[in-house]
Amino acid sequence: MESKKILIDARLYGPKHTGIGRYVKNLLQALTTQPNFKKYSWHLLVYQDQLPEIKENLSNHFIYHPTTIKHYSLSEQLFLPFLIFKINPDLVHFTHFNKPLLYFKKSVVTIHDLIKHFSTGPETTTKNKYLYWLKHFSYLFLTNIVIKTNNLVVPSNFWRNYLIKNFSIKPNQVTTTYEAIDPNFIIKPLNSNQPKNYLIYTGNLYPHKNIEIILSSLQKLPDIKLKVICSRSVFSDRLQKKIKKMHLENQVDFLGYIDDLQFQKIYSQALCLVHPSFYEGFSLTGLEAMSLGCPVISSNSSCLPEIYQDSCLYFDPNSSDQLIQNILLFKNNSKLRQEYIKKGYLQVKKYSWKTTASQTLAIYEQQLS
Repeated sequence: MESKKILIDARLYGPKHTGIGRYVKNLLQALTTQPNFKKYSWHLLVYQDQLPEIKENLSNHFIYHPTTIKHYSLSEQLFLPFLIFKINPDLVHFTHFNKPLLYFKKSVVTIHDLIKHFSTGPETTTKNKYLYWLKHFSYLFLTNIVIKTNNLVVPSNFWRNYLIKNFSIKPNQVTTTYEAIDPNFIIKPLNSNQPKNYLIYTGNLYPHKNIEIILSSLQKLPDIKLKVICSRSVFSDRLQKKIKKMHLENQVDFLGYIDDLQFQKIYSQALCLVHPSFYEGFSLTGLEAMSLGCPVISSNSSCLPEIYQDSCLYFDPNSSDQLIQNILLFKNNSKLRQEYIKKGYLQVKKYSWKTTASQTLAIYEQQLS
């Protein structure tokens, strides 16, 4: 009997594609370790220019189907279905919401978050502002159809409950599979008993990330600095103008890209990482910090309390006073800070890609049965 064929859309593979890319890479690597992996015929849709890198990482565990069809494009909607029909899989896993509407056969779709339903307006995009509303309403139209007509995977119960409540879908249509930090990320931390007087912010600078609340707090904490780890974008340019306007140039350092060894040192010597976001899908940022011995202060918004539980201090993302209070707690109470470092290590261990892969494979098997 011929093995059933599973196709995974891996075009957004790897760190180049940020959080989604890490999800795709780590899921695929963990799937190959599952006991039932060899029971199926595994196929990947990949970008042509990434094929050598992916083959090096995943070896001959998968059959590769290179393509130049870009995600979020019109050709994705019109031509990708024909490529998939040619491969003729029994099941397709679309690892992002952008499933072609013209593909009607059995599939699973990962919805990482619905932040664009909340954070709206031309100021939230790095693309052409004049095309924003056309793209935004196209996104709403597409996600609405995908959510209502597919079996879904989400990274937190916050988004699972939101989908069930707001899209009137059945609970058995959507499954939560928690993510985890990259297996290579767990590095033995340096001594963090005597931190230096700086905070860390890591991530992009979209408006929903709410980094401005940290800047407001710094104005009342003149002896504390902020190190920002992010790639350059229109948002970083805007933020630097605000920093200058707020007279915080001497307190904020933009570090850009950081290599692994420097990354470890910066985290382990920080007072803490501040994660002020209004919305997240899962958020690896805090877990990565915890794995490096850096305690976390997080907003109490969206899925963050679900993912971090009691391993960090929380604040209202609209209250700089609460954030300041938490920063001073870590600054003035080294015993408390050490307690949260230990809690962080324990929290990180609750998540693993092996578990995520096992749950995802169970979803595939349920759909194929």
